Amino acid sequence: MGGDGDEERRAPATFARLDGKGQVLEEGSGTAIVDDDRLIVGPLTVAHLDADALRAADYRIEIDLWPDGRLVVAGLGRRFDTFARALAQARNRARVAGLLAHGLTTPEVFEGAVLDEPDPGRAEIHVYDTHVTLVPEKGFPWQVPFGALTSVERIDTPAAVVLRGPSAITHVGWLARRRDALFERLSERLHAQRVLLRDVTGQDGFADGLGVPRPAVQDFDPAIERFTALERADHARAVLAAADGEPRLGFVKLLDPDDGTLEAPALLPDHWASFLLAPVRNRTVLEILSGPSAATYVFEGPIDEINRDLQVLHFRRGPLALGDEEARLTPRNPLRLALRALEPLRRLRDRTRARVIHDDRWAAAFRTATG
Repeated sequence: MGGDGDEERRAPATFARLDGKGQVLEEGSGTAIVDDDRLIVGPLTVAHLDADALRAADYRIEIDLWPDGRLVVAGLGRRFDTFARALAQARNRARVAGLLAHGLTTPEVFEGAVLDEPDPGRAEIHVYDTHVTLVPEKGFPWQVPFGALTSVERIDTPAAVVLRGPSAITHVGWLARRRDALFERLSERLHAQRVLLRDVTGQDGFADGLGVPRPAVQDFDPAIERFTALERADHARAVLAAADGEPRLGFVKLLDPDDGTLEAPALLPDHWASFLLAPVRNRTVLEILSGPSAATYVFEGPIDEINRDLQVLHFRRGPLALGDEEARLTPRNPLRLALRALEPLRRLRDRTRARVIHDDRWAAAFRTATG
């Protein structure tokens, strides 16, 4: 146990566990304890990853459970407000991580609301170096990578900060006196990311996780050579030779970095990797050029859609590499929330046609996967 003070995380309580039809399966009393990854009340334990909805009102906490059923906690008395707040905070943190919407550092948190339909309402706004995560009171947390933004704007009617991208717009309001602070923080981090990539590449136009097409990259082929590790040079050439459309070069800050990395002639900042995306016969090939020792991925689908989903994942390879047995939705699977609720991950897994390991059989396996 850790985090908020123990006194806020413990309280005597009554409980009732109900099935999907509302029938009581178990009830009693005991000490309720909020842990970083679960709620314990009497003999019952509920992982925050499986707490799909949390409602706290009238001295009563109701939790909708995955895959079905409900837990009701009451009898908290004067401890209700502090306990409910500690539970909500711990649940939010666990579910942000469970949906792969966390970062490498502790975020700056703002209280506000998402104003857009279909589900407007109060939300926490978690600002990381790489993205902003929105944690609504209802529904699942979700993130907007800075690399997917074209601008951050401040508007007066309604009073809000607008996150604008090529395919989506998010209005964040109810920020009171912190609207300007949120706008400035997001603007600073978006600008810092663009400056870093301009310094690395020598040109504007790159964004975290975004593949830039060949015509928009100055000296595309020499750039590929500069940012490709020697161990990946032959693979990159083979991918480029197979491409039947415009290949793309990009850079991504990895949020699941490896201890060992493959270094290119042009060194990248810590935790950054370079990548190549190429269209090949209605498929999209992903090759990590430098950074982690990742396999070559072959996805079914347009390059823009594949890139957009990879960007939301920050190119996390672990969830993509899971076999069918490892990806089973069981209570013991630490990735179960992402596997059942993170749509970009679900789409990419459904569209994966091959994962080609870099060994002496790579060339033949790649031809088979893209032929």
